[in-house]
Amino acid sequence: MRKRQILINAGMSVVQVVVTSIVVFVLYRFLLKSIGVEQLGIWSVVLAIVSIAQIMDLGFTGSVVKFTAKHLALGDDVRTSEVIQTAILTVGVFAGLVLLIFYPIVKRILGIVLPPEDLSLAFSILGYTFLSVWFLMIIRILQAGFDGIQRMEVRSISVMGASLLNLFLCLQFVPKYGLKGVVYAVSIRNFVLLIVSWVLLRKHLSSLPRFPHKWKRNILKEVFGYSMHFQVINITVMLCDPVTKVLLSRFGGLSMTGYYEMASKVVQQFRSLIVSANRTLIPVIADLKERISEKISSVYSYSYQLSFYLSVFLYSCVIISTPFISKLWIGNYQSSFMCFLGLLAIGNFVNTLNAPAYFANLGSGRISRNVISHIVTSVANVVLGVILGVIYGGTGVVVAWVIALMTGSSVVCFIYCRENNIPMSEVLPKTSFIYLCKRLIG
Repeated sequence: MRKRQILINAGMSVVQVVVTSIVVFVLYRFLLKSIGVEQLGIWSVVLAIVSIAQIMDLGFTGSVVKFTAKHLALGDDVRTSEVIQTAILTVGVFAGLVLLIFYPIVKRILGIVLPPEDLSLAFSILGYTFLSVWFLMIIRILQAGFDGIQRMEVRSISVMGASLLNLFLCLQFVPKYGLKGVVYAVSIRNFVLLIVSWVLLRKHLSSLPRFPHKWKRNILKEVFGYSMHFQVINITVMLCDPVTKVLLSRFGGLSMTGYYEMASKVVQQFRSLIVSANRTLIPVIADLKERISEKISSVYSYSYQLSFYLSVFLYSCVIISTPFISKLWIGNYQSSFMCFLGLLAIGNFVNTLNAPAYFANLGSGRISRNVISHIVTSVANVVLGVILGVIYGGTGVVVAWVIALMTGSSVVCFIYCRENNIPMSEVLPKTSFIYLCKRLIG
């Protein structure tokens, strides 16, 4: 893949994050004033629990990126098309059936987690939340297709348009329908994004038919082993956020959960500035593995060093700006919000440094290393969350998540450095930022 296209993909990923960050800021400030932090907490808990169902994508999201990139590198467009279609049909049918079974279980869980007076509102948004999550699971397959064919800029444009549409719909629906309006807006946005993504993907991959209809057993067998590793990752990832929010609502209350949701949104947007650009490594390394595998080490090295310098700058800005963000977004210096924002910035700083190794493993097919990392994170989050939650309340739950995130993430970097004979001293790179940028551009 040409360096110019890599830079375009990375650049558009950053632009996407900037645009969506602005939209998130405006949207959450509007929601905070319109429906209040407690209803925001209800929405956060409901969405987190329902999102567990995304594990039913069977790990195809990550597999589509790797195997579409692989077959394109081998010049087999038909096989590439069959990978995407098989993934869509498998996930769409299987996930749809499981979601129907999962619905009454979620209602029972919400009855345990939420206060009785909030259950009626939570149940009223549950059906649309399930529908929007089902749309989202298929959208993720299509977006993985864009990544696999190395046209991430197209994916970024569609996501930015969907974010703006969601903001517009919320501004229209929330004053009339309250929290239900948020769910209506998300459902419509996801449906529109699904249709647009399929149309655009067909435009850039001519071997795709008008409607997905080719399901290939041999394709399923080819990607199954890789997908199952990805499935373990999906399970651990999907459990971490709901576990944290359930424990937080239990030991800290819905208001604290709402402020955690907002703090998490801020940090995730900053994190995405770096991680989204790093995500371009997956198809690049998958392509290099088929053609010039010896170049993988240098690609990783440049990516890590750039991530290090950018992470130091960005997360320092987040921590320093915490009071300003609280005043601007919430209207006052909210102690829980500022505390959570600082803690999450520290945890995600360490997590972001491990992104190059994480995505290099995905591109080269050594996904088992990432599985170990996620298992460590998930187990530590549950154990520490309960212990620190009982002792220190809601703040203890967030501290537990940060410790779990840093510990699990560091496993990836440690294993990658050991297997590739990279000294751990390279964790603090000596290459200057200016020199590195010149090498990347040149």
